[in-house]
Amino acid sequence: MKYYIWLQLCLGQGSKTFLELLEKGLSPEYIYSMNFSERKQLGVFSKGELERINKTPIEDAVKIIEQCNKNKIQLVKYDDAIYPEILKNINTPPMVLYVKGDFPDFDNTPVISIVGPRKVSEFGKKAAYSLGYRLSKAGFIVVSGGAVGSDTYAHIGALKAQGKTVLVMGCGFNVSYLEENRALREHIENNGCLISEYPPDTPITRYTFPVRNRLISALSLGTVVVEAGARSGALLTANHAIEQGRDVFVIPGNPNAQEYKGSNALLRDGAKPLLDAGDIFSEYISLFPDKIDIERAFKKEPKSENLQKNKKILNETLSNEAKIVYNCLDTQKFYPDELDTGLDSGKLLSALTELEMEFIIRALPGGQYEICK
Repeated sequence: MKYYIWLQLCLGQGSKTFLELLEKGLSPEYIYSMNFSERKQLGVFSKGELERINKTPIEDAVKIIEQCNKNKIQLVKYDDAIYPEILKNINTPPMVLYVKGDFPDFDNTPVISIVGPRKVSEFGKKAAYSLGYRLSKAGFIVVSGGAVGSDTYAHIGALKAQGKTVLVMGCGFNVSYLEENRALREHIENNGCLISEYPPDTPITRYTFPVRNRLISALSLGTVVVEAGARSGALLTANHAIEQGRDVFVIPGNPNAQEYKGSNALLRDGAKPLLDAGDIFSEYISLFPDKIDIERAFKKEPKSENLQKNKKILNETLSNEAKIVYNCLDTQKFYPDELDTGLDSGKLLSALTELEMEFIIRALPGGQYEICK
């Protein structure tokens, strides 16, 4: 393991050099054993890579392994049995994956990624949430990037369906990133997994997220673009999917609306229009006839008789957590920490998002919510 981590530190994430070494039958341990002249004669490494290989001590990798053991981070290297074959057929496969949670069987399970903007429209929120829910109910693993906006709604939709969702991070696990979504990450860790190819203390840079995006698409059979403007980051993930030979599904939008300029360009260039989850089910049911349960995806939850009698809204699709939160709503406007629900932060966030998607509450600036009239 330490030689894989060492080589990844030297080459960086998203490097094509690792695949060239594999094609020559050269292992990370063998590269470590070579001297500078021998490495240079291979004709594979750039000048910068040779310098980093020469300057990076193996002790750096050993420290990372110790740190992962301390923080209960699972390490999965390229030649491990559980390393996804689906990742091996891209031209920049990660040498090492860092994992928190239950690492799924990506090769024998239908997997779909859902991406879109952070400033997503109300329709986009509903679409991401609904797709995450329906796909998860049907047996799909839902993959996204854990950002606010589209990613969050896709993850929470999957969590509500009690399915598995995977969050691919663009930094190390120990880095303070997007504190408002910390509870969501904790919830996903307990009901799916977090994946990164960055060591635990790796900070965010302008390059880490674009490199991360190729993994979101690579782990999936197809990528759904909820909505995308002309310069949306979701287009980067869609383009990675195209380069990797994956499917790209796009929800069509108003051709005159700025938030759909990128989406409609993808459709023009051959992406598959997505009108509802059934379009995805029909695409992959022949590949996973025993894994995809379409009937379950659209089956309504049994009606609950446990809501307080003085509540007027009876919604048979609400989870138990959402019902608990709803029954605690006594004022028109409120902050989450004012609610005495007994739920942990992850379940509370999930329940609030569910109620928002059901148009029972709406989010206000500053982290406040209000009950819809």
